[in-house]
Order: sequence, then C-alpha cells, then structure tokens
Amino acid sequence: MSIRAASSLALAVIASLLATSSIWADEARDVENETPQSAPSEFDPWGAPHLRWPDPLTSHLGDEETYYYWTRNNRRALLAEPTAARPLSVWVGGDSLAGGATLGFRILTRNEDRWIYTEDVKKSTGIVSDWYFDWVGYLRDEIADGPYDVVVLTIGGNDWQGFRNGPSEKGGTEWVDKYQSRITEMLTVLARPGRLVVWVGLPHFRIPFMVPLPDAVNPISRRVFENGHRSEWVDAASIVSPDGVWTKHIAGDDGTQIEVRTDDGTHYQTNGARLITAAVVSAIERRTG
Repeated sequence: MSIRAASSLALAVIASLLATSSIWADEARDVENETPQSAPSEFDPWGAPHLRWPDPLTSHLGDEETYYYWTRNNRRALLAEPTAARPLSVWVGGDSLAGGATLGFRILTRNEDRWIYTEDVKKSTGIVSDWYFDWVGYLRDEIADGPYDVVVLTIGGNDWQGFRNGPSEKGGTEWVDKYQSRITEMLTVLARPGRLVVWVGLPHFRIPFMVPLPDAVNPISRRVFENGHRSEWVDAASIVSPDGVWTKHIAGDDGTQIEVRTDDGTHYQTNGARLITAAVVSAIERRTG
C-alpha cells in the first residue's frame, strides 16, 4: 500500500471515530436533558420508619397507622409506652364529673413525668343539651386535631332530660338511639391513628331524680367505646358504687373504709378521683403493649 493510500485510510478511520464520538455525545446530552421517569411509587409498610416518617417526638399526629406501629416497641401497640423522654399527652374533659379524672391526673402528674396533662371541664354540659353547649362541635374544632395521644371523656351527669325538639321520653327507644348516635359521632370526630379515646362511665347517684341515669346511659356508652380499635370504656360505677347504688364509702383492700364520694351525692371525693384515674391509666397502659 502506498503512503498516500495509507494516509487516506487513517484519515477515514479517524473521521469515523470522531463521528461516532459526536453521536455518543449527542445521545449523552439527550439523556442528561431528558426528564427521568420516576419509578412506580409503592408503599413499603416494612421499610425503616426513619427513612419515611418524621421524628415522633417533634411531630403532631399523622395520618398513617403504620407509622405509629413502627414507633412502638412491639410494633403492634396503639400507644407508645409513656416515659420521661417521651411522655404521653393526655387531655381530660367533660362535665363536672370529669373533675374526678382531672383531679386524679393532677395528683398523678405531681409525682410522675410520664404524662403531659390538659384538663378541660365544662360544668353543667351534657350530651342531650347541645343547645347549651355543643360537645361534638367543640371536640371537632378545638380538640380533635390537637397533639393528644389520649382523650378522656366523662359526660352525662346532666343528661336525664329530653332532647330539644324530641325525643322527649327519657330512656325510650328513640332517646337511646339519638344518644348513641351523638356519642358515636364524638368518637368518630376524635378518632386518629395513634390515639386512644377513653370514655368514663357514670357512677351511681344519691339524688332521687338522677338515680335512673347511669343504668340508662352506661350501656349506651359501653356499646360505643368498649374494646374498640381506638377506644376504651371505664366502668366508674363498679369502682365507687360496687353494689349498684350510691355510697359514700367503699371497703379498701385492707378492709378499711375509703371515702370516695362527696356529700352532694354526685361528685368524687379525692380518693374516688384517684381510683378513677388509676382505672383510666390501666386502660391506657393496656394499649401501650
């Protein structure tokens, strides 16, 4: 092959390589400028929680049940175990009978740092008298989206009356249906992933016109709240009036008499408040695993 022919062949090879390099460069630029196709989004419920979720100590309640289960020690409990580093936030409210649980928590939080406690008592309110105070609306607007792990409700001490615009027959079938519908709505409003709603039933009363009340409304609230996915029901009557009637004193474990009710025949004395709160705390701790 002549020198001229060899040179022509070399130049042709170099030109071919340069052309190929140009094509590769253009393709690389096209790939670089191309909008990447995102991989199909697939929620992995078993993924590491710190890669998917905010810090539970600094965030408010979220929307995903899986998040809360992943932050629990046993991966199944509704609530985290209350500790000083991560106390449970407990809101307690209702009518004046909620003063029992609120007093008990007030005493409890003096000695323990496992709880962040908020009390919210609205005297003379009730389920029936929404014209006087609308608990459903208040819970929806003021409480439901708050940073509460536990919501404890005691309402009903003023409910032995007819609903405005009916039904008016206390304890009748329509009255019971409307009562149940209203407290079911309250639970629905409050229900959130990672939150427990506790309803404390009514104790028995000494005042004659109130005597039928707990036997009428406790079965209703019990049906709605007992052993629910995110709810518990506490039987206050069995604690402070174990014989099914009002009593001022009950027998302690050592046989001594404990004063649990006030002389007005309605409210809790300090020891009664402690016992009610102990039952509420027990219900909470059952849900911490």
